[in-house]
Amino acid sequence: MKRILLVCEDKKNSTFLVTAAQSFIELYHTEFDIIPSDFEHMSEDLKNNIDLVLLAPQATYPDNAVKFLKGSTEVKNIPDEVYGWANGEKLVKFIMGLFPEQQVM
Repeated sequence: MKRILLVCEDKKNSTFLVTAAQSFIELYHTEFDIIPSDFEHMSEDLKNNIDLVLLAPQATYPDNAVKFLKGSTEVKNIPDEVYGWANGEKLVKFIMGLFPEQQVM
């Protein structure tokens, strides 16, 4: 199971995108646990054996937050076309591309 932290400026946005992805996680039989988060909670959420951090593309991240993230785990930006449309399927496919062992069944 890959644990992925999805960080936005507002946890409502990250929760919305995670909810949009949930049915595609099941459809593609992937083993992802995507955890919605925000700046306020990310340091606590990172204590949960996170394999990947996904950052919302439009967010303005504090410099100290980015330094903290880069020191702890792999960090990627969510593509604009995924985040902007809250496209859950494209999010799952994007993550699958980052973890080649996650194959569509």
